Amino acid sequence: MTSRLNLKSLSGRIIWGAFAFVLLAIGAITAMWFAGAAQVREQIARVGQNFAGDGGQFTVQTLRVTGFPFAYEAELGNLALAGRDARGTWEWRADRARLTMSPWLGRNIVFDLSGNHRLRTRLGRLPLDLEIAAQKAPGEIQLGSAAAPALYKILPENIRAKELTTGAEMAADRASFQLFIYPPQERKTANNTQAAAGVLVELAGVGLPPAWAKFLGPKLAKLATEIQVLGDVPVPVDRRNIARFREAGGSVEVKSLALEWGPARIDGSGTLTLDAGLQPEASFAARMTGFEETADALVAAGLIRAQEAQGVKLLLSLMARRSDPGRGAEIRVPITIQDRTVYVGPARLARLPQIRW
Repeated sequence: MTSRLNLKSLSGRIIWGAFAFVLLAIGAITAMWFAGAAQVREQIARVGQNFAGDGGQFTVQTLRVTGFPFAYEAELGNLALAGRDARGTWEWRADRARLTMSPWLGRNIVFDLSGNHRLRTRLGRLPLDLEIAAQKAPGEIQLGSAAAPALYKILPENIRAKELTTGAEMAADRASFQLFIYPPQERKTANNTQAAAGVLVELAGVGLPPAWAKFLGPKLAKLATEIQVLGDVPVPVDRRNIARFREAGGSVEVKSLALEWGPARIDGSGTLTLDAGLQPEASFAARMTGFEETADALVAAGLIRAQEAQGVKLLLSLMARRSDPGRGAEIRVPITIQDRTVYVGPARLARLPQIRW
């Protein structure tokens, strides 16, 4: 009888001990989560202010952190980021933003920037005042390490943009932007031959302004490129940093460039550098298919005469070749930029405006 009582008492102590342990664990996890949530708020404010830079400002009207206990989900309402660079002031505003991260696994951040945005900045010496709306805009930040690059990615869909100064509008069905920042120790080699950053961009279903639509159609089916920056990235982009980038042997490698617009299909690759006046110099190898249909489309648009189109098609057909029996004829031509002049083969095509850094 006594042994049964002792066993029952021991079982009760074990149950109460386990219950107390569970309560302590829940209390510890709760305390850790709320402490982490406070750190998330502080980190958002710190990162925003770092982006704004000296003299800039980061403000959020509402900031709510939820997701207990498995995640931190930060919802930001009416946020604004403003700063100053070599060209003057800039400002970005958004209705909302959402960030999600795990308190227990890794340092990756998932975000959503769908909604309305306002961006005021400058492109060269031209002021830009953009209204941008995206129905969807998921993205991800993978924080880098000593052995792996950092990745910043956003995949917006149903994008609408309007430049308020000129009234120009553009739209796109979907887009993809990816930025890679490589660890410094991986690229400390002679002549800056290692990549400091990489960019992948793809646009699909781009609605063009009327001034462009008259050429080959109102919609750009595809524009995609892969770019690598060899040498330290010149940030902020001003004349002094651009000059340092050039003097250190920096260059931009266009690994691939693909364009599908109306009947035209163009792809190529090449290298972009800067001359002594900090103007672009480039050498590209391009391949084009659908050139006969492109010439006919330009005739239909009234941009060239039928007689001129026949001469162009005859000349291009003499240059064309078929690499695959199942594909149409293609043209391969070198495209170069030198002394602010674009050349297609030996022929001078256009004069570029001077870039004033």
